[in-house]
Amino acid sequence: MNHSLPASLSFLRSELPSHWVGLGVIQLPKRNFFQSIGDFFAEKSGKQRISFVVVNEESLKTLHYQGSSLIASEFIDIHNLDHFYFSEGNTSDGLVSLFNCEASIVVSKNKKGDLKLKDYFLKIMPALLGENAEPIRKIEDIQWAQESKKHIADVLKHWPEHIKERKDKEEAEEKARLAQEAHIG
Repeated sequence: MNHSLPASLSFLRSELPSHWVGLGVIQLPKRNFFQSIGDFFAEKSGKQRISFVVVNEESLKTLHYQGSSLIASEFIDIHNLDHFYFSEGNTSDGLVSLFNCEASIVVSKNKKGDLKLKDYFLKIMPALLGENAEPIRKIEDIQWAQESKKHIADVLKHWPEHIKERKDKEEAEEKARLAQEAHIG
C-alpha cells in the first residue's frame, strides 16, 4: 500500500505504527454521560470526535480523536487474541460497506488454565472522514481510502486461521510438556 496519507488525514502520521497496511474509520466507542456532554459542546465548536483503526500484519491500533487531538488509543496484538471473527457487511442504511470484527483478548490466565477475556467489536469503514470529521472530497483520496480498506480485509480475514494455528501449536507443546513430566515423575 502507498504509505503516504492524504492531506486530510496527515494529522494521524505521528500515531501510525511501522509497517501499517491499512487505515479505516471505526464506530465511536461508547461514552459515559459526562463525556457525552463534553462531546456535544466540542462538536458545537467544530471539534468532532472520530475514531480510526490502523492495521498491520500482526496488530491493530484504535485511535480516538477530538478534532486533531488524540484523546485515547488502544493496541490489539494478534498474539494476545483468543479468537477473532471477521465478516463483511453494510451500514444499516445499506450505503457503506464495512467489516465487522469481533475479538477476545486474553487479559489473564489462572493456574487452572481459565482465561479472563476482554471483548471488542469493531465496524471498520473506509477512511472517508478527515480532521474534524469533514468528508473527503478529492477523488484520489476516496480511491486511496477504498484501497486501504481492501488491504485491511486482506490482512484481517486471515487472522482467525493464524490464531487457530498458534493455539494448536501451544496445545501440542503443553501436551508434550505434560507427557515429559509424567515420564520423568
